[in-house]
Amino acid sequence: MNSLLKKSTFSFRYKEPRLDSLKALSSKIAHVKYKCYAAYGNILDLVNESVNYTALTALAQYYDIPMRCFTFPDFQIAPILEEFERLLNRSIEDHNSFPKIEEEFAMPKLASVLGIEVVELAASWAPKGTDKGFARKFLEGHAWRFAKEKKWDSCIAVLALLIYGIILFPNIDNFIDQAAVNIFLSGNPVPFLLADFYHTFHTRHEKKSGTFLCCAPMLHMWMKTHMPLTVPFVSKDLSWCQKFALLSSSTVQWYKREWETQNIILRCGGFPDVPLIGTRGCINYNPVLCMRQFGHAMNGPPKEEDLAPFVINTVDPLNPAVKRVR
Repeated sequence: MNSLLKKSTFSFRYKEPRLDSLKALSSKIAHVKYKCYAAYGNILDLVNESVNYTALTALAQYYDIPMRCFTFPDFQIAPILEEFERLLNRSIEDHNSFPKIEEEFAMPKLASVLGIEVVELAASWAPKGTDKGFARKFLEGHAWRFAKEKKWDSCIAVLALLIYGIILFPNIDNFIDQAAVNIFLSGNPVPFLLADFYHTFHTRHEKKSGTFLCCAPMLHMWMKTHMPLTVPFVSKDLSWCQKFALLSSSTVQWYKREWETQNIILRCGGFPDVPLIGTRGCINYNPVLCMRQFGHAMNGPPKEEDLAPFVINTVDPLNPAVKRVR
């Protein structure tokens, strides 16, 4: 964990997992990393992202609970599905845009993907706290064995699962839980990453303290795409609190032209916005507030019903509200 900045009564931190072994494994597959990018998107970039946790904590102070976005003096900005899919290079058009987390998964399917015997996987599947999953040490041992045997497809698959459990969906230290395994098998982590960001920011801001359980490297990459690349924002003489205080609608980088898309998800099903299911709860987000990030102008203020909050602190499939989202 990182001891971080305080502003007013808000005291936050992020999980800061140990990544040395994952970086070593990433280096080991350097000559075949194209296979990892093809199968799993840009997850290797997250391993090597140099995260400035002080900057992320300063950014967190601007989160607006009712609006579910970052609110600055003259503009609002928030992570959106289309940005996350481009950062991760996992097109939501090529996969189920909103895959469901299954309550159980087929161990034979996982064994086939990883190249590990079903019996060995089942024997290593164990509880930790209220969750079940695999110990990091178990999976890393297999990844190194596959690398030694030059079984690169299996090595890459196990490394990808480790990245899912340690970086993309952090929960228990050095443990890859069932939620991470399920999302790994779904093939599309993007909506879950966005859901976990909004849900953890919402719940921690309600408490005015706590640890954000989301993919910090992804948030850091997203933040960098919108920060100006001019003085004073690149100055090392200013703190991140000062840099964010200087941000305005005319200086922030709104969008990358090469990221333009014809298909924008503004609402889903019978909801006025986009409901998301994460690993710990459900929450809606409001892309109608983010039109400038799509390269479009805002046509007046959003309707009140577009901003109605929808937050559930469970992913229990038997919960009626969760069923509505699913």
